[in-house]
Amino acid sequence: MRYLFLLLPIFMTGTALADSPLTSTNFAEAYANEKMVMYVAIKGLDDKALDYLGDKKNDPVIKLAMINQLSWGNMDYVKQFETYLIEKRKVKVKVFDYLRELTGEDSAENKWTKKLTADDLMCWSYLQALSNYFEPALSRAGAEIGMQRDPESMAHAAVYCLISCQVVFDQSWCLIYKFGQEYFVEYEFSKNKLLPEAVQIILDYLNLYQSDC
Repeated sequence: MRYLFLLLPIFMTGTALADSPLTSTNFAEAYANEKMVMYVAIKGLDDKALDYLGDKKNDPVIKLAMINQLSWGNMDYVKQFETYLIEKRKVKVKVFDYLRELTGEDSAENKWTKKLTADDLMCWSYLQALSNYFEPALSRAGAEIGMQRDPESMAHAAVYCLISCQVVFDQSWCLIYKFGQEYFVEYEFSKNKLLPEAVQIILDYLNLYQSDC
């Protein structure tokens, strides 16, 4: 309760979204010694980083940690990744327009989304959400489809959870807590699990909203 009291002045100043589920869960700290996380901290999202994100053999969790390390508010990152995927997967730019238009749940795939991998959708959605955290609904459908493709993957569910928390941020703080409990506590994923330290960093923030339930 003490922490919520301390946060209230921040929320009331009009800068609430600078302290929110997407921007305040800096779990890359748990992966600070990972080579590619250290790399993007210095180089940003260059060709080498894009190739890592687009390689189907690479660990989805490290991909997430890299994106988390890149932080938020940079629209160029999602544009760079879109340009990369257009060339790599031979898709058209309209696939990303389509994903942004699907702001509801139970999103339907089309022939273009099917050309993207579950990791592509996960990474694109996280980059999109972090680049434009004022409109998180634009990234939710991509995260949902990615999660549906690989329902036992904690990494894919984590992105969907954080984006969903951001979507409801101005509607229900209690739902933020409940989403965190559902995806990071109650459900037992069988693959692509985040480190316990990373999960704790996320929950340390999401659990601040428990008293609103």
